[in-house]
Amino acid sequence: MKFGVFYVLEARDGDFRRAWEEMLEQISLADELGFDTVWLAEHHGSTYGTMPSPQVAAAAVAMHTTRMRIGIAVSILPFDNPLRIAEYYAMVDVISNGRLDFGVGRGYQPREFRMLGMGDKQAHSRELFRESLDIVLGAWQSDDFSYAGKHYHVENVNLIPKPVQRPHPPVYMAAISPESFKIAAEKGLQLMVTPTLMTMDELKENVLVAQKEMAALGADPAKFDFPMNWQMHIAESGEAAKAATADALGWYFEKVMALVPQGDDTPPGYERYAELAAQFKAQGTVDVEGLREGGIILLDDPKTAIEKITALNRDIGQKQISCWMRIGGLENAKVKSSIKRFAEEVIPACRDL
Repeated sequence: MKFGVFYVLEARDGDFRRAWEEMLEQISLADELGFDTVWLAEHHGSTYGTMPSPQVAAAAVAMHTTRMRIGIAVSILPFDNPLRIAEYYAMVDVISNGRLDFGVGRGYQPREFRMLGMGDKQAHSRELFRESLDIVLGAWQSDDFSYAGKHYHVENVNLIPKPVQRPHPPVYMAAISPESFKIAAEKGLQLMVTPTLMTMDELKENVLVAQKEMAALGADPAKFDFPMNWQMHIAESGEAAKAATADALGWYFEKVMALVPQGDDTPPGYERYAELAAQFKAQGTVDVEGLREGGIILLDDPKTAIEKITALNRDIGQKQISCWMRIGGLENAKVKSSIKRFAEEVIPACRDL
């Protein structure tokens, strides 16, 4: 199995400089301790996530690491010109000497679409996403690329520079839906999953369905990866892990549930987010123990964490887990302690599953 660390870079107190320093310090530690990948998320206009340009963050991470791969989870393709996206991440692949894992998504927060002057386009985000992905992949692979779509037109483009990895860096899609299965199977891509907006049992069921449908569409089951992003904290006991993160988790879930599509702000195709927001609002408070019992977050001692990861590997063939440990801007010392404990006690027991 492979293991990574994940960041949206929450800046709860607005101290953005400190948040960046802590993130780079934690990533350097994870690199030294043997984590395989760091994943970086794109968000706009909120202390929930303060990396509007993950390509800039990825270039900085490349300078602070020596071996770990640098994943994007994700680049929101509708938010920028696809040729610019192709250029940005080709540069990251060059700077990192071929260590880029390129994750892509269509975005989900209505306020981000409005902020970028695209409020009327969220309902068409899947179309924009698919055309943009076609252009990024095509421009990476061809020296004379043209494309004529509904939203984008490209003519005789030779992208400079090209990525180091050929024909292109590994590409991951953040989604679990039939439409996404088809795109992934057609293009030989991987899917990224997370239990943040579903229980672990629901995630397992969705992954098994996706594996079967992608296999039926011609994808090779032996190559399925489905890296999972999992919020977690590892301490000497489950109760200690819960106590250490309760405040940060409360802030995080209140923040994210205020940002997802809901009510009259729900474009077509985003109804699941609205359902979750309504459930959260009816609940009235963050039930950390309920989240833990549902497998949405992993707050445990190393032995229990090993058991749960082993079960994931057994049930759905999980090959890669990305550890979201700086949940809600959790204190630096707590995050580094969790990273160290996971690297020294959990990874060695799970590496050869």
